[in-house]
Amino acid sequence: MNARWASLLVTLVPLPGTTGAQGLAYEGGLSLATGEYIFTARTTSWTLSSGLSVRAGRFTVRATAPLFVQNTTLLTGSGAGIMPSGGPSSGMVQDSGTGGGGMMGSGGGRRRITMPASAVTGYRVVMGDPVLHLAWNILDDATALTAGVATKFPLTDTTAFGTGAWDVGGTVAFTRHIGTAGFVGLDAAYWHFGDLPELDFRDVVLGTASAGRSVGTGWAASLFVSGGTAALRGYDAPASVGFTVARLGAPGLWGFTGAIGLSRTVPDVALSLSWRVRRR
Repeated sequence: MNARWASLLVTLVPLPGTTGAQGLAYEGGLSLATGEYIFTARTTSWTLSSGLSVRAGRFTVRATAPLFVQNTTLLTGSGAGIMPSGGPSSGMVQDSGTGGGGMMGSGGGRRRITMPASAVTGYRVVMGDPVLHLAWNILDDATALTAGVATKFPLTDTTAFGTGAWDVGGTVAFTRHIGTAGFVGLDAAYWHFGDLPELDFRDVVLGTASAGRSVGTGWAASLFVSGGTAALRGYDAPASVGFTVARLGAPGLWGFTGAIGLSRTVPDVALSLSWRVRRR
């Protein structure tokens, strides 16, 4: 399940007076992301995320694991999602970002990097690193506030969408409900990424601002803008805009999200379908 949808659960489904609430839910998502990123070759990624969440009182523990179907080795999975790295050729990204062969392009970014033909592998299926997230619902009424900590377990090999290192992060989600139908939200996260052997990632601060409203019975829609600091030295910071449409109804919820990338370190287009089914 992607981070945008996890935050949307807080935004759209406030649970007043949940001090004693408990629940087990299955959460998942199917997403498509495509773009050239900082490279000359286009990468298309399909990601199937599956996981469980357990809520006890004001605390929720969520564990998810992604399955990637991807046609290049140019992206790496992290606790905050996939990001460009060059994979086994990450040394070329490091050299270009620090001035060892990169050239400044239009808009302040560097020109796209030509990677070896071996980086274009055709579609492969690879299991990604699981992520564990612990959240504390501090407020649950008209103003909702959730804080959490998360970690990515380094189980995937560095040649297959992993860094072989731990990622650790902290998250905050704030939502204010306006009247009977509207809401605004602000999500923020800090991540310390583990490095690849030939590429150092910077720590990042990421944020999403959203606004939306209930539409009809059991539906809600929102617009959002996301951005943050750059994980790669010498490259653009991530930036994107998008929308989410969600269907709310017991015992399950589902939502569709679409986003357009505004910088070279995010996909040109990203689409995802996410769901949550309460088990008890």
